[in-house]
Amino acid sequence: MDEKYKHIRRAVRAEIRENSSLIESLKCFVDNDAVFYPGYGNLGDGLIALGTLDLFEDIGWAPKCIQGRHKEAFSGYTHIVMGGSGGWVKGMWETYLEQTIAFLQNGGQLLILPTSFSGFGSEFVPYADQVTIFCREQRSYDELLRQGMPEGQIFVCPDMAFYTKEEHFSDLEIEGQYPALQIFRLDEEGGRKQTPRDSVDLPLLFNDIQWSTTEQCVKPLRAVAGLMSQFECVETDRLHMAVLAALIGRIVKLEPSNYFKIKAIFDYTLHRFPTVTFEERTSDYTLAEQGKRAEAQLLRDIIKRINLDRQAEWEQRTTVLRQNDALLSRLEKLQGKLNEISEEKEKEIKKRTDLIDYIRHLEHEMLCKDREISDKDQDISRKISEFDQVRQELEKIQSSRLHRVGEKYYSIFRLPMFGVVLRMVRKVIVK
Repeated sequence: MDEKYKHIRRAVRAEIRENSSLIESLKCFVDNDAVFYPGYGNLGDGLIALGTLDLFEDIGWAPKCIQGRHKEAFSGYTHIVMGGSGGWVKGMWETYLEQTIAFLQNGGQLLILPTSFSGFGSEFVPYADQVTIFCREQRSYDELLRQGMPEGQIFVCPDMAFYTKEEHFSDLEIEGQYPALQIFRLDEEGGRKQTPRDSVDLPLLFNDIQWSTTEQCVKPLRAVAGLMSQFECVETDRLHMAVLAALIGRIVKLEPSNYFKIKAIFDYTLHRFPTVTFEERTSDYTLAEQGKRAEAQLLRDIIKRINLDRQAEWEQRTTVLRQNDALLSRLEKLQGKLNEISEEKEKEIKKRTDLIDYIRHLEHEMLCKDREISDKDQDISRKISEFDQVRQELEKIQSSRLHRVGEKYYSIFRLPMFGVVLRMVRKVIVK
C-alpha cells in the first residue's frame, strides 16, 4: 500500500493546527467562557465532530456542550462555538438558522467552525461584528463575500474531519481484499436518481444524531472504517465517507452531490490525497424533479421545525408546571413555618401578658407594703411623740423642788441609822 496519504493527512492536520485565525479565535472564545454546540446529522457529521473534539483536546479545552435544536437552546449564553457542517444550504438544510439569528439578536458572539454555505450570508450581515465564520472551501468564502459579509469576519480552513487523530483508525489501514464498496446517497442531496443495486448508504444508519463526545463518534466510525478496510476502493457521493476512506488509505472515486460542496472541498483539500479522484457527473434528475425534491425537503424541514417548536413548547409548559408545583410546595412549607411562628408568637404574647399581670401584682403588693410601712412609721412617730411628752414631763418632775426634796428624803431614808427611825415613824403614821 502506498503510504503517501499519511504524509498528506499529517500535513493537512498541521495546516489546521497552525491556522492562526482559527486558534486565536477559539482561544478568545475560551477566555470568554464559551460553550460548544455540536452539529446534528449522520455519520459524516460524526467525523467532523471527532476531528473538532481532537483539536479541542490539543488546545486544552473541554467545553460544556449545548444540547437541543429548539429556539431557546442558545439562551443564557454569550459566546458559542458552533460545530462545522453542511447545514447551511438554502431550501434544503436550514437547521440552525432560527436559533442562530435569535442568539445574535440578543447580542451573542458566535464562532462557526469550517462549514459550507449555499444561499446564506446576508442573514449574518446585520450582526457582522458578532460573527466569526470559517469556510471549509473557497466557494463558500466567495459566497459570503458576495452576500455582504466583511473580509475581516470570514476565513478559510480545511474541514475539521481532516484533524482526526491517526490513533483512531491506524489499526484499520490494511490491504483490502474486495474490489469496490459503493456508498451513494439516498436522501435529497444525492445526485443519482437510481443508485447502484450494490450501494449501501452507510451514514444513514446513524442519522440525526448530535455528536458531542469522542466515544460517541469513534465507535460507529470505526465500524464503518473497518468495513471500508476490506475493500480496495470506495465509490461515493458522500463527502465524509470519501474523507474517512482517504484517511485510511483507500482509493476513492468521488462524484458530486446536488450542490457544489464536494467539488469545492476536493479542489481545496481532497485533491492532495493521491488516492482520491473526482469525476463530474450530470444529475439524473430534471430541473423540475430537483425543484420538487427541494420543495419536499423544505416542507419536511418546516414540519420538523414545527414539531420541534411544539416539543419545545411542551417542554416549556412542563417546566412551568414543575416550577408551579415547586412553588406550591414551597408555599406550603412557608405556610407551615408561618403557623409555627404564629403559635410561637401567641406563646410569647401570653408569656408577656402573664409577666405584665405578675408585675402588676407585685406593684400592688409593694403598694400595700408601702402603706403598711407608712402606717407603722406613723404609729412609731406617734409613740415617739408620746415618749417625748412623757420624757419631758419626767424631766419636769425631776427638775421640780418636790422631786428634789423626795430625793433627799429617800437618801436619808436609806441611811442605816436614820432609815430605821424613819421606817418606824412611817409605819406608825400609815397605821
